[in-house]
Parts: sequence; C-alpha cells; structure tokens
Amino acid sequence: MAVRSSIEKRVTFESEEESTLFALLQQPLSRNHILMVAKIVESRPQLLGFTLEIVQSSHQHDAMVASWLLSHLYDSSPELLREWQPQMVQAVLTTTSDSVRRNLLRILEGLPLKEDQLGILFDTALRWMISENHAIAVRANAMQLLYRISCLEPALIPELRNHIEALMDYGTAGFQSRGKIILKKLQLIDK
Repeated sequence: MAVRSSIEKRVTFESEEESTLFALLQQPLSRNHILMVAKIVESRPQLLGFTLEIVQSSHQHDAMVASWLLSHLYDSSPELLREWQPQMVQAVLTTTSDSVRRNLLRILEGLPLKEDQLGILFDTALRWMISENHAIAVRANAMQLLYRISCLEPALIPELRNHIEALMDYGTAGFQSRGKIILKKLQLIDK
C-alpha cells in the first residue's frame, strides 16, 4: 500500500475493513477501546499488514496508536505477530517516535529473532540505551532486547555489561532496577 503524498501523509485504504479500522484508531484513546479494537484485529488477522503500514506512516499520532494496538495484540495473541516480525524490525529501526519504538521493542523482545538481524538490532538498541535523548522506557526496553541478543550471542555479554555498569550511576530508579536484574542474569550466563 502506498502512503499518500498529501499534506496529511496518512495511509490509503484498500478495503472497507481498513477504513473502519483506521476510523476506530482515530477515536479518543482509552484502554478499553484499544482492547476492543485488538479483539477485532485478532478475528481479522488480514488487518495486521495495514496496521503495520499505519505504524510506518509519517503521521506520528496514527503510528503511536497503531503500535499500541500491536502491543495489546502481542499480549493477547503473540503468535499472530510472529510472521510480521521482519516488518516490525524494519519499523523499529526507522521510526522517529519514542512511543512507537517503546511498543515495538517490547514486542520484539518476546518474538524470535533472526540471525541476520542480531547485529543491526544490537548496535541500534545499544545506541538507544546509552542515549539520554530517548525516553527511559525506550532505554529500558532496549536494554532488555540487548540482554536477549546477548543470550543468543554470548560474545556480546562483556560489552553489554560494561555499558550497563557505566550507566547505573546516572540512570533513573527504574533504569537502575532493570540494569541490576540484567547484570545478575548476565553473570549467570557468562560463567
């Protein structure tokens, strides 16, 4: 699907279902509403491609709401998102929104990772974790993904440990708590 080149830069619709989903995502945000929309997409998985198109759109609010929807879908039906993992990796690497990045990192932390993605994901997540320019939730979720990649590639453990230890004195309480947990886990696998 092509993104329109109009000022709005929103997605185009190929079906009535896509138009309806988009209209539902424009409603005022509430947890109950997004859970209801998640149930609809669960029953119509053909809408996942369109949802990912919205995530990759240049309209930040639309992308954030669609990524929030994916996060709730992951909580209720993670198997639905497995086949869309490559598109989510692409979306997380290209988005400029910390809200979208936070949601996608949380999803990717639980999905199988492909070997050819590990390097780019590790390098990018490491940049996000050490940067103070990103929201703390992005930095913490990036740390969690880095831990997961390190489990698959143990040679990366010393580098990850060094970065986390260097950041511990400067992070928020939540970052420090996550860092302590991950450092303990790294110690267990690096014996």
